[in-house]
Amino acid sequence: MSIVLLIIVALIFVGVCWLLMQPASYEVVRRRVIKVKPEEVYPLVADFKHWSSWSPWVIHEPNTALEYGPVTDAKEGWYAWEGRHIGAGKMVHKSLVENESIEQSLAFYRPMKSNSHVYWRFNPIGDYTEVTWGMRGKMPFLFRWMSKMMDGFVGTDYEIGLGLLAMKVGDMSEPFELEFPGEVEVEAQDYIASHFVGSFDDMKAVMHEAFPKVMQAVAYGGMAVNGAPFTLYHDFDKKKQLVVCDIAVPVVEAKHVEGLISGTLLGQKYSRTTLKGSYDHLEKTWHSAFSHVRMYKSKLLVGKPMIERYMSDPTESEGLDLVTYLDLPIK
Repeated sequence: MSIVLLIIVALIFVGVCWLLMQPASYEVVRRRVIKVKPEEVYPLVADFKHWSSWSPWVIHEPNTALEYGPVTDAKEGWYAWEGRHIGAGKMVHKSLVENESIEQSLAFYRPMKSNSHVYWRFNPIGDYTEVTWGMRGKMPFLFRWMSKMMDGFVGTDYEIGLGLLAMKVGDMSEPFELEFPGEVEVEAQDYIASHFVGSFDDMKAVMHEAFPKVMQAVAYGGMAVNGAPFTLYHDFDKKKQLVVCDIAVPVVEAKHVEGLISGTLLGQKYSRTTLKGSYDHLEKTWHSAFSHVRMYKSKLLVGKPMIERYMSDPTESEGLDLVTYLDLPIK
């Protein structure tokens, strides 16, 4: 047996052993207290004809083809979807206890075939309802490496869906809207910025001080502001909680400012996601932005900065009037 063949056999053996060590099953669970009684929120989950109004996936492709069974709000009721970008699948009610619980079977046909069990719980808390949305299933052997990632893949979508469901029944305590304008061309911009390297938590505090500082420097330097302020993210490591970014104000022509940096953001094509709502929703929005790029098979430009553009002044706007653009550089 040749050395090359021995190496291949050894690598396959190591790979199989590693897969054997990975979880064979997964479970994703998210909960949210919605400020209505169970009998007000339960029907929007029990009747599949309501799902498109709060689905965290259909918002990516509003013209997705939907098909409904003869019954949509009782045992064996079903609906199916067929989207060019969000894939295809079918969900069936297996059991329902009115205002208390729902059990469902979920089959994905595209982009990959899989089957899961989905469950809902509606736990009354005074006049409110703790809604639980969960999914569990087994992972095919060759895909066991994905088991630990399922919570990250699906969990944030569940959080978005529960938020949209809450608003659908009138709970506007944490309002937000996500929109996907698609590809946009952005012209080159000079900017003055404060450079930051540190944790996510520290960045939030620094930004409150940095933007006024940069705006003041721009004014003192006699530079004309040329658009909405933004943050350029050069590195965004969620695992290490590390951020490298420039907290920037665009100007017509940048000048040297002691203690700050200047630069030029070159003209570029971006995949844009729009958030209407509090900055507390930014993490979920970034998740949706990356999901949208993946669904539409756009190619990210590695090494180019990602951008958060603050289109509204947070001192003057709140709720759905607070608008932020998230731009991912694409080819």
